[in-house]
Amino acid sequence: MISTLLLVLAAAPASYTWSGETTGTPEVNISNVKGSIQVEGVEGKTVSVEARGEDGADVKSSLRIEKEGDGEVDIQVCCGPCSDSKKSSFNSCSNPPAVHLVVKVPRAAELDVSAVAAPIKVSGVTGKQELAAVDGDISVRGSRGKLEVSTVNGQVDLLPDALARTEVSTVAGNVKLKLPRGAGAQVEYASVGGKFNGRGVTLGSAEQRYGNGENQVDVSTVSGALDIQSEEVSK
Repeated sequence: MISTLLLVLAAAPASYTWSGETTGTPEVNISNVKGSIQVEGVEGKTVSVEARGEDGADVKSSLRIEKEGDGEVDIQVCCGPCSDSKKSSFNSCSNPPAVHLVVKVPRAAELDVSAVAAPIKVSGVTGKQELAAVDGDISVRGSRGKLEVSTVNGQVDLLPDALARTEVSTVAGNVKLKLPRGAGAQVEYASVGGKFNGRGVTLGSAEQRYGNGENQVDVSTVSGALDIQSEEVSK
């Protein structure tokens, strides 16, 4: 019985938590190679981080969190111990640790999030967001600010509460955007082999206006499709 318990404890994922106070509108920068990134907008001025490793990995030594004053928080998962300068960069990262991040930020925070082989999920954040992944899906819910989203192979799913300037680029990933009720959008889509709302595009590009067209939406892909859901009549 005791040996079984010890085995379970040894196999349990290691975890680490951190929190810090900010101005309430901080810039939060997050980077991870492998695992996942989840960001939640919450009330208050606190940024909190919960990091969970896999296979008993020492997640604390692979995590670098820096707070600059009250206005900026940097969260980085290193390729091995962050104390080793050669492993703090992802450029030569051949065996990265799998770390799952849950980051809670003030709703009005601005985000700059990057990942390699990790999905990115953001909900309830109203500030500007720059999100980039190589091999991971990107999902955004409840946004109200400018969005800049890029991925190579991942899918992009956007469900804003209020539409603002939106730029999306993918290689093979499909893009889905559900426009808020009453939102106007001028959509410009450029693709080599993708489809816009199920139809092929002529000369590699297409435009569509929804409502008053007040918000610019630019989407570019190589083979990824674009699907827009809107209650507004397109023109």
